[in-house]
Amino acid sequence: MQPVALTTERLTLDALINADVDVMTSYCQDTVLKEAVPIPWPYEREHADGFINELAPQWWAESSEFTWAIHRSGDPLLLGVVGFNVKSSALGYWLGAPHRGNGFMPEAVAAVVSWLHSVGHTDIRWEAIVGNVASARVAEKVGFEYTGTAPALGQFRDETHPLCWHARLTADNAETAEPAHAALPWPT
Repeated sequence: MQPVALTTERLTLDALINADVDVMTSYCQDTVLKEAVPIPWPYEREHADGFINELAPQWWAESSEFTWAIHRSGDPLLLGVVGFNVKSSALGYWLGAPHRGNGFMPEAVAAVVSWLHSVGHTDIRWEAIVGNVASARVAEKVGFEYTGTAPALGQFRDETHPLCWHARLTADNAETAEPAHAALPWPT
C-alpha cells in the first residue's frame, strides 16, 4: 500500500521523509519519550534514519504498519508521529516536547482512527506504560474505552513486557468523544 495522507483543520498527516531525520533524532533525546515509548536508548541519528527511510516505507509497502508524520498544515516541521500496527491492531503516538499541550495529538489520532475505520479496522487497541497520563487523556478524548492494566502487547527495549494501561475503540463507540458506558474509569 502507498502511504495515505490525512488532513484535519490544523494538521497534515503524511509519510515521514528524510528531512524529518534530524528533528526526530532531537525529539527522541527526551527522557519522557525514553520512559514511555519503546525507542532505542540512547537514541542516535542512525535510529531515526533507519526508521524513516527503511522501516516505515517497508511497513507501508507490506501493509503491516501505517506510520504518519504529524505536521501543521503548510509547515514542514515534524511535530510527532502516529502509528498503527495491523497485526496487533494497536495504535501508538508521540509528540516532540515543544508541541505538547496544544491539542495536536487528539486531532491527529481522531483523523487516523476515522481512516482506519473507513478501511475496515473496526477494533483498535491502545496501550501506554502505567503512569503515562498524557497518552491516556488523548485516548480518552478520542473515545477509547479503558479496559484495564496488563503487560504490554510488544516487547520494550529490554525485552520485557512492562505493565501498561489498555483501551480499545470499536467502530460502535467511535462516534462519541466520551463513551457513555465505559466499563472502567480512566486512570488519573
